[in-house]
Amino acid sequence: MKLIRIEAPVRKEELISMLSDNDRVNKNVVFEDKKGTPHMHVKESLGRIKIKCEYIGGASKDNAFIDGTRFSGKIIEKGDKTEIKGVITTALVFHLILFAMFCAFIGVCIARRGFSIVPLCLIIFDVFMYKDEFKKQGIIERYIARAVKRLERDK
Repeated sequence: MKLIRIEAPVRKEELISMLSDNDRVNKNVVFEDKKGTPHMHVKESLGRIKIKCEYIGGASKDNAFIDGTRFSGKIIEKGDKTEIKGVITTALVFHLILFAMFCAFIGVCIARRGFSIVPLCLIIFDVFMYKDEFKKQGIIERYIARAVKRLERDK
């Protein structure tokens, strides 16, 4: 999970337009990932913005388990500046279930005064299974920062 707070010296409509234009934001950016090129799906309604990352053009389809990696936040216009703030999460539903299982196993270990390797296996499974999905958090953060930077430069 990453918290994002970025201020841009442009109007709200300009920022949303830039964020929605993947080609413009990713122009001259080289992605060395074999999974494909990251593509952002932007949805905005009533001051809320959602950005979902998906790899396009890779050898296999990016299924982004359940909800994948996404940015959810608010976009607020204050005068001639726009602030975008929110949180980037990865497979939130799955990780909530995994956390509940982890806590249950730890509780059982304490209650029975024994040790179980299951909680450790859950953590290892999570890290190895979702390492590519966790990388998308940084990709989304850099995408938003790059969009703001290019808007400032073009102004």
